[in-house]
This record gives sequence, structure tokens and C-alpha cells, in this order.
Amino acid sequence: MKPVHPSIREVAVLQESTEMILSNMDVDTVLHQILLVVRNYFGTANAAVFLVDAATRELYCRAHIGYGGVFANPQRIRIGPENITGRVAQSKTPVYVPDLRKDPKYVPIDPKVRSELALPLLVREEVIGVLSIGSEKVDFFSDEMIGLLTLFAAQASVALENARLYSTERRRMRQIELINLIARSAAAANDLEQLLGNLADLIEDTFDDGEIGILLRDREGRLALRAHAGKGEPRPEHFALAERSGILAEAFAARMNVVVNDVADRAQWPACFAGTGSELCIPLISFGETLGALVVAHASAHFFSADDRSIAQAAADVCATAIRSVQLAEELRRITHTDSLTGLYNQRYFHVLAAEEIARSKRYHKQFSLLMIELKNFAQFNAKLGFEHGDTILRKVAQTLKMQMRGVDSICRYGPDRFVLVLPETGSERLHSVAGKLRDALGKIRVEEKPASPFIASHCARATYPTDGASELELVRVLLSHIAEDRGIPSTDSH
Repeated sequence: MKPVHPSIREVAVLQESTEMILSNMDVDTVLHQILLVVRNYFGTANAAVFLVDAATRELYCRAHIGYGGVFANPQRIRIGPENITGRVAQSKTPVYVPDLRKDPKYVPIDPKVRSELALPLLVREEVIGVLSIGSEKVDFFSDEMIGLLTLFAAQASVALENARLYSTERRRMRQIELINLIARSAAAANDLEQLLGNLADLIEDTFDDGEIGILLRDREGRLALRAHAGKGEPRPEHFALAERSGILAEAFAARMNVVVNDVADRAQWPACFAGTGSELCIPLISFGETLGALVVAHASAHFFSADDRSIAQAAADVCATAIRSVQLAEELRRITHTDSLTGLYNQRYFHVLAAEEIARSKRYHKQFSLLMIELKNFAQFNAKLGFEHGDTILRKVAQTLKMQMRGVDSICRYGPDRFVLVLPETGSERLHSVAGKLRDALGKIRVEEKPASPFIASHCARATYPTDGASELELVRVLLSHIAEDRGIPSTDSH
């Protein structure tokens, strides 16, 4: 098996951990999955989860893998500096010991374990346990592994805490029902906007006659209302004022839920919604990053109870995880389907696009076309000017093609010097003008940034469904045949 690229492994691990949070509410199942993720993705044979006993403030082993019967009758571990696990629980920070035999605070449990990484399990700055991971190799954990495991431990903490809430507080059925509904909504959502709309509606059903707002930050850090549920009409300027000096400002500063149960008692208080008697705000935090905020408002004063705050907090935690999960899924798709050099779709995703367009055109009795462009003499440019310069040419070509296309069109890199455009609902009569426009645009790109440098030239081939073929293979054969003819090479029927 080939080693997993770090960036892909990171996305996969984080996505699996978020799915674990959304899909499991049983403590034993969550603990088992935590240990499996650690073993399967990081190749460690030994791992254990220690939980805090709230009554005695001691740690005890709740689940482990690879330690055999060592923890059959485990002793309690005091929280404090006497040992590695207790030290982590006390300091709330990870501890890495590359060689356990050189650490005087190490309490021998398994003589085969040579290096250990201990990570705190934190929920809203409170320690609920410690994830201890051991390896039989000295200095096994790299900086990249430690960083990724730290992020995973943060998500595992939320998963574990949600499961413990379910197990110990079954009377809060509204909370559990809401979390499950959000999880199902997240699994069914096709995009972020759909997800946010569903989340707002679900939370509104939990807080009768409430006004619900979900706000997210954009790439520039600006906060904006992305979803609303309720009878009122939200106004952007109200949220802007609340971010400066209202409940949004207080919640972001505290990084926890804030309630104002009597808005009328606060002079000049900038409420998020008009006619508000009380309001509750919870930051949406995932992987330590504040994504935005959930605001729940009600016309009555003193509306929110302690249980309401707990329900809203749990909902916000899962909402943040659901939002992040959608973002991770989109990022994983981007990595899988994108050509890293040009930013275009890659050949793998071309097969997906072609299959989708064939199915759609067949269903609605529509046409679509493919346009293949091959750069002339590109191999010679690479040999003469170097591959870096060749890469620059490819990026310029990709950018030029994107600027010429409609929003519904797709462009894929189909080999070293080939590009294929997928043009929905485009027949052969329009295809000729599109090809000419693209050739003209590419013909304005110089091979080098010199006045005497030649311009880019290209071969072009066209194929239309279903006239030129009823399958992807048939259409691509037509394209390659036309490219060969354009290059003066006798065409063949082979791909």
C-alpha cells in the first residue's frame, strides 16, 4: 500500500472524526472508534483513554487497545505532576516523551512501549480525560503526527462528551432529539446553504416562537447572517451593532454561550432582532476556530432556562461540527478532483462529468458537446525552456480558458498538454464558434515574455452527444481521431 499523503490523511482523519461525533451517541462505541482511528491512521499498537472521576478528581482507564490485561484491575491515577497522564490532566497541554526510559516520571505499564504521546481531552476548557498513545519505537511521533493527533483529540473530546451527556442525562430528550436531527440533516445536505437552512429550522422547532440566526465569517473575516428561521425580518445592521457592543461581542470574547435574559434592563442594548425580550448567543467553534455564532432570541424576558442553555450549547457544538464536516468533504473532493498545477478539474473528474452529462442529456433529450484542445509543440517548449516555464504556460492557458467559459461549463486537464471542455446543452452548430473564440484567445499568449516570442498555437477537436457517440469512450475516440487528423497523423480507431 502506498503511503497516504499528509494533506489527504489530515482531511480524511478530521472528516472521520467529525462523522464520529455526528453519528454516535454511545460511550463505548465512541471510545472504540477513537482507538481504532489512532491505530488505523497512525500505526500505533497501544492506546488508552483515561477519564476523570468527577467525585474523586482521579483518572481511570475507561478503554484501551494493545495493553492486554494490564488494566484489568487498574489503580487510580492522581491528577498532578507525579506521572505523565496526571501531568497532562493538570496542565491541560500535550506531553510527548520520545524515550520513556529517560523520563523519571514514567510509571511502567508495558515494557515494550518506548515512546508516548499524551493528549488532554478538553471540553470548554475542562479536562474530561486523557488520550495516551504509545509506540514500541523510540521518538516515533513526528511534529506533523502530533499536530494532527492534537486536532483529533479535540474532536474526540466533543464526541465523548456528547456520548456521556446522552448516557447520563436521558431526561433531556429534547437535547438528544435535536442533536440527532441536526446529524441527519448534515448527512442529507448537498451544500452548505441547504445545511444552514435545515439547522435554523430544526433549532426553531426546539425554541417555540423564537428567532434563530446562524452567522458565519467569510474568507475576509466578515460576519454575515447565513440562515434565519422565525417570523421576524432580520436586519444586517442589528447584527453589526451586536458584533461591536452586544451579545455577539460578549460571546466571541468569552468563547462560550452568553445569555441576556432581560434586554429591557440594559440601556441602549443592541439586540440582534427587533422586539427581543431575551437572547442567547453561542459561538460556533470547530478545531479551535470560531466559524461564527448561533443566536436564539425570544420576545419574552427571562425566557431561557439553564436547560435551554445546555440544549443550545449542545446544538451549537454539533452545528459547528456539521458545518466543518461539509467544508472538509468539499476540501476532500477538491483534492481528489483538481489538477494541482492549473487548478482545473483533472482527468479523473472528467469521467464523472461525462457520465453525469450523458445521463442528464439522455433523460431530458438534450445535447452536450466536448471540446478538446492540444497545445502545439509543447514538448519542445519544455525541452528548450525548462519544465518550470512549461508549467507557467499551462497555468496561463488554464486561466485564459476559464475566462472564456460560461458558469455551467467545466474544464478538465486531460494529459500533459491537453484540455477538455464539457459544454452542457451545446450543439454542433454553436461548437464551431466556441472553438474559434478559444483558439483566438490562446493565440494571444506568447511562449515567452518577449516581443519576438511566438504565440501559443493549438489543435482543436469537437464531439457532440449523441450525434458523434452515445458513450464517453465513443466521444473521446472521436476527439482523439480529430486531433490526430489535425496533426497530420492518420487516424485509427484505437484510443
